[in-house]
Amino acid sequence: MKQATEILRFALTKIDDFKIQGAARWMIYLFVALLMCCIALFIIGWIFTWKNTGVISLGDMSAFIGEITSVSFIAAIGFFGKALVDKDGDGIPDEFEK
Repeated sequence: MKQATEILRFALTKIDDFKIQGAARWMIYLFVALLMCCIALFIIGWIFTWKNTGVISLGDMSAFIGEITSVSFIAAIGFFGKALVDKDGDGIPDEFEK
């Protein structure tokens, strides 16, 4: 748990180094927060179902893993990764200026 906390702390310090400001930055934060909440809720629900029924639903977990490694999911992550690039330093991501 301590290692996970340190990784999260390191990631948050690196996010502050980005020169993106305003609504674009908050949109990226919101997307990442919603994504992490959805993943956490799925795993919590999966564990809850396992504890209450005594049956591990490997099909559901397999489908979940397949979904988060799908081409569309990776493309969405790539889009938001590109949205973090601001080469001219005006606070608006280059992808949003196009």
